[in-house]
Amino acid sequence: MRRLVVVVAVLAVVAVSCGGDDGGDTSEISTPSVEDLLDDPEQAVADLAEDLEETQQAVGGGSATLTVGDETWTFSNVLCAFGEEQIQQKGAEFVLSSIQEGMQFYVSIDSFGHSVTLDDIEDFQNPSVALEARGPGDFIKLDGKNASGTGGFVDGTSDDFAETEGSFEATCP
Repeated sequence: MRRLVVVVAVLAVVAVSCGGDDGGDTSEISTPSVEDLLDDPEQAVADLAEDLEETQQAVGGGSATLTVGDETWTFSNVLCAFGEEQIQQKGAEFVLSSIQEGMQFYVSIDSFGHSVTLDDIEDFQNPSVALEARGPGDFIKLDGKNASGTGGFVDGTSDDFAETEGSFEATCP
């Protein structure tokens, strides 16, 4: 359940932050109500993810690639937001999100530090992927509308907390 709440929070931040002048129209995206989350949390997340994926397709552009160990995921469209005003979070510098084939790739630089995650958002009970790189260090590099980084990723689907080296590259629309 904790994982579900985290994914809802991430999706809601992306829904709010990726609209505006350069981010496309997010007026059709509705964040789930508390009642929806309590009644059927997985359906509420699925509905929000579907809305975000449609917005991502409508806005179009950008791309991202994540490689962890010997596995690579490619995302053909991304949504990005820069700065506190667009992201609507104090201390936030950058957010990137892409939802594709039931996976969400998410990159964030905010007051909590740098983080990169890849999560299976279709199956919360038995996720096929749950990777996270988080650090006190500044491992995400921004260059205009390009983002990249290298870090140690922990696999949340295993009991082993060993890190596997991974890297990503992304270009915002």
